[in-house]
Amino acid sequence: MQPFEPASSTDGMNAADDVHSAPNAALLGEWLPVCNSADVPAGESRGFVVAGERLVVWRNASEADVPAAQPDMFTDAHVWRDLCPHRGAQLSLGSVTGGVLACPYHGWRYDADGQCIHIPANPSIRPTKRACARTYRVEEKYGVVWTCLGEPSRPLDFFPEYAEYDMPGARRINLAAQTVRSSAPRVVENFLDMAHFPFVHTGILGDASHAEVQDCEVIETAGGLEARQCRFWQPAGLPGQEGVDIEYVYRVKRPLVASLSKVAQHGAGALHLLLVASPVSETETRAWLVSVFEDESTHSDQALYDFNMQILMQDTPVVESQWPKRLPLDPQAELHQVCDRLSVGYRKYLREWGWGYGTELNGS
Repeated sequence: MQPFEPASSTDGMNAADDVHSAPNAALLGEWLPVCNSADVPAGESRGFVVAGERLVVWRNASEADVPAAQPDMFTDAHVWRDLCPHRGAQLSLGSVTGGVLACPYHGWRYDADGQCIHIPANPSIRPTKRACARTYRVEEKYGVVWTCLGEPSRPLDFFPEYAEYDMPGARRINLAAQTVRSSAPRVVENFLDMAHFPFVHTGILGDASHAEVQDCEVIETAGGLEARQCRFWQPAGLPGQEGVDIEYVYRVKRPLVASLSKVAQHGAGALHLLLVASPVSETETRAWLVSVFEDESTHSDQALYDFNMQILMQDTPVVESQWPKRLPLDPQAELHQVCDRLSVGYRKYLREWGWGYGTELNGS
């Protein structure tokens, strides 16, 4: 028997197999964030977990290390299962040289396609085709590295505002992913909710003296939902702004992707936000916020970053306190108020999808 050949044709085990549920078929077709592009510098590898799957993201070391026959390799990010098929070590602990990722345990070297090309303990033997890492589709967009664990069900085009506002005065800010110990659908539903503004974001997005939420229109779109005519008085709804009515448009793009556009009264500024809830497990999520501030030249990047992060950090303990952590999709499982029109629509949307990951389809 060849010593370097895996004992089985399987790709190895997923992260924390004994505690994480396997993704359902719908989730496997979704584009999910793994990390911000800036999180993995050239010549480095980093480990992450998405839907219970340990992943490694790596890049080549430098342009000088890239083979002449592969000039585009330098800018490419690679997303693989974070597991060497030899003895199960995490590839993210390895080293990157010349467009090759080496396992930290026995030095097996893998090319950009995931194929093992060299085994130091048996240098004269050509590795079998089965000696390969499990690779995943990858795209970099909106300053984020995305992957799909199966076949993509649609293109990665969730946030056209990111390109449309490439104009003087527009500012793009990516937050570091925030870990929330709750399900991804709970995180998305919180993003779609306005009634919590006076109580969770007091003095910024709301005030107890302006707690009434006006009714809005929720319509079905080709890929999800849209809520229009959502208006709310906010004491400081945009950086440096005093109390004013803000109009929101919310969009549910995919089961775990939502966006909002908020425009201040009399055109005094606007903000566009993309939220993607990338599940670590069914009850733990990494929340991504990508933002575009329109006509913003007053504040520093750090001030705009801090404004968005403060809101996200205020939301986190409340969302983590919600029980059950998986979002109930049974309409009778929780009580609703009139202004829950969008969140009720979101639950119906997930129910019609048959979306099981991070939800309780029958309220059980």
